[in-house]
Amino acid sequence: MGLEESNVWLICGDAFKQIKLIPSESIDLILTDPPYDNTAYMQGLSHKEKLFLAKEFKRVLKQTGNLALFCGYEDKWKWYNILTRAKLKFVREIIWVYNNPSGFRPMARKGIRKFIAAHETILWFVQGKEYYFNNSGLVEKDWIEHPAFAGFVRLSGKEGLPTQKLGVTPKPLLIAEMLVNRLSKENDFVLDPFAGYGTFAIASLMLKRNFIGLEIRPEIYKIALNRIKKFQTMKLSDFLKGRMIRRKVK
Repeated sequence: MGLEESNVWLICGDAFKQIKLIPSESIDLILTDPPYDNTAYMQGLSHKEKLFLAKEFKRVLKQTGNLALFCGYEDKWKWYNILTRAKLKFVREIIWVYNNPSGFRPMARKGIRKFIAAHETILWFVQGKEYYFNNSGLVEKDWIEHPAFAGFVRLSGKEGLPTQKLGVTPKPLLIAEMLVNRLSKENDFVLDPFAGYGTFAIASLMLKRNFIGLEIRPEIYKIALNRIKKFQTMKLSDFLKGRMIRRKVK
């Protein structure tokens, strides 16, 4: 079951089964956002599952390939150790900072005995020394600031996202676009084993990459499918703003 058209393959299926079907050394960029260990509404991946994925990531990546993996503050250390032991090479930790963290209320210190998390980590690994990197244009820092899709930002419907909460935390298209642009080139193959709402698919389409996405939950898969079709039929400015104005078919 899945979408297969032009340069997008979106499959509704189990990532742990489907990834085994991908040929070795066929992927240029793995860009993915697996379940976090510290997420209340979703079960994180087990140590065994992380080990399996690290081995598969190593197998499917080309010698010039990149891996960019979003992770939480609790599991990034686990992922770092597991990916390193799988013989992938660590390059950099990229930080996404947001000023609207979930549950944050100014002056509401009572009962809170920790700093409020307001950033997420992207671990950047590569297959080997000959990894691809697009160094054209201006130099970029290893951190980026962008609001999280929470509260009023979620309700806006921007980037074709649903306004209701469905146990998925979408990542900003701007960050996805930056990673796809820097870590792959036109016609490369991008893989996301946890496709969610399809943000990384849309970033790949914008930049003329081939995309393979896996999503196990049918209800989330359908949202991603509709979102991709919406992107393909709307003006980009309207899609980003959340307006439902379709392109006229010539």
